[in-house]
Amino acid sequence: MARPRQLTRRLILTLTIGMVVLWIAAAGTATGLLRAELEESFDGALRQTAQRLLTLAAEQLHELEEDDERHEIPGFDDGDTGDRLAYQIRRADGEVLLRSRNAPRAGYAAALAPGFADAGGFRIYTEKLRRRSLYIQVAEPLSIRQGSLMEAAASLFLPLAAVIPLAALGIWLAVRSGLAPVKELQREIAGRDALNLSPLKPMDLPAELAPIAAAVGRLFERLRRAFAAERAFASNAAHELRTPIAGSLAQTQLLVGELEGTPQAARARSIEAGLKRLGDLSEKLLQLSRAEAGIAAAAEPIDLLPVLRLVVEDCARREGADGRLALLVEPGAGLMRALDRDAFAIAVRNLIDNALLHGGAAEPVQVRVGTEGSISVRNGGPAVDTGTLKTPFVRGQTTARGSGLGLAIVETIMAQTGGRLELNSPIPGRADGFEAVLHFAPTP
Repeated sequence: MARPRQLTRRLILTLTIGMVVLWIAAAGTATGLLRAELEESFDGALRQTAQRLLTLAAEQLHELEEDDERHEIPGFDDGDTGDRLAYQIRRADGEVLLRSRNAPRAGYAAALAPGFADAGGFRIYTEKLRRRSLYIQVAEPLSIRQGSLMEAAASLFLPLAAVIPLAALGIWLAVRSGLAPVKELQREIAGRDALNLSPLKPMDLPAELAPIAAAVGRLFERLRRAFAAERAFASNAAHELRTPIAGSLAQTQLLVGELEGTPQAARARSIEAGLKRLGDLSEKLLQLSRAEAGIAAAAEPIDLLPVLRLVVEDCARREGADGRLALLVEPGAGLMRALDRDAFAIAVRNLIDNALLHGGAAEPVQVRVGTEGSISVRNGGPAVDTGTLKTPFVRGQTTARGSGLGLAIVETIMAQTGGRLELNSPIPGRADGFEAVLHFAPTP
C-alpha cells in the first residue's frame, strides 16, 4: 500500500520550487535587460571615443610619411577604456593610413559604412571624416563585453546558492506554523473512537478549519446518540428478557421432569436447550452493553489475583468442566492493575467459557498468570483461523453452541484500559490448540 502523501512536504516542496523558478526567471529577465543596457552604454562610449579621436587623427594625417612605423601611435587611454579600444583611419578603398599600436595592420572586416558592426570578434564603430574621404573605425573586443555581462549575471545568480536553503527553511517554518491548527485538529479527532465520542475541545481555528471542526463535532454527537441508543436497547432488552426467560426455563424444566419417559420428553428438552441458549445470549448482550458503557477503567490499581481465583473456582464447578480447568500462577507473578473487578471477571469468565465450550471434551484448560503480569487461557483442539474472531456475532469453525460475543466483549474491555487481547492458534510451540492472552497496560 502506497504511503499517503504529506501535505506539509508537498507545500514546502511546491513553494520552494516555485520560488526558485520565479527567482531564476526574474534573474534571467534582469540579465537580458542588463545586457541591453550594457550594450547601449558600451556603444555610447565607443561612439564618443570615435568622435574624440577624429580631431586628433585629422591633425596627424598631414605628418604621415612613407615609414609605416610612423603610422603607429599609442592606444587611446581616457582612464576608463584603457588599451581595450583600438582604432584605424582608412581611405575609401580600405587602405589603413593611421592605426593605434594595438590595432591590426590589416583593415577590420567591417564595411566602411557609418554605424556599428560585429566582425572578427570585435564591436566596431565606423564614422566618416567630414572634409576628406576618410573613415575612422574604433574597435572593442566582444570578449570584454561578454565578461562584464557574465560578472553582472553572476551577481544575480550566485546568491541563489545561499538564499535557496534559507528560503526553504523559512517556507518550512511558515508552513509548519500555518498547519499547526490542522495538526491540533488531527490530534483531537484521532483521540476519538467508539468509546470516546466526547465533543472536541474549543480550539482557536482559522476560518477555513472551523466549519470542518463543527461538522466533525456534529458527527460525533450523532454517533454518540446512536451508540447510546444501541447500548440502551441491548441493556434494556437483556434486563427485560432475563426474568421471563428464567421463569420459562424453570417451568420447562418442571415439564421435562413430568414428561420423563413419554414421547413428549424429547421436545421438552429441546425447548429447555433453546431457552438456555436464549438466556446465555441475553446475558452476553447485557455484558456487551456494560462493556461498551465504559465500566472497565478503575481509578487506582487493585489486586486482581483474588478475583481470578474466584472466577476459576466458580467456572470449575460448572457443568462441562469435569476437572479440566487448572490455574497456574508463576512464582512472583502479580496482577496489580487499574481495572474494574466486575469488568475483569466478565473478561476472564468469557475466555474460560470459550475454552471449555470449544476445546476438546478431554482436553485440559489452563489459566496461567505470567511473571510479566499477562494472563493466558489455553485449550486443546484443532487450530482455527483467528482473523475475525473478535468481531461480534462471528464464530470460528465449530459446531458448539455460542453467541459469538465473548471475544468481542473481552476486546472492548481491554481496549478501554489500554490493554489488548491476543489470539494464537495453534498455540506457540505446538501444532494444535487455541490460546487467548490478556496484555494489560503498564501500571503507572
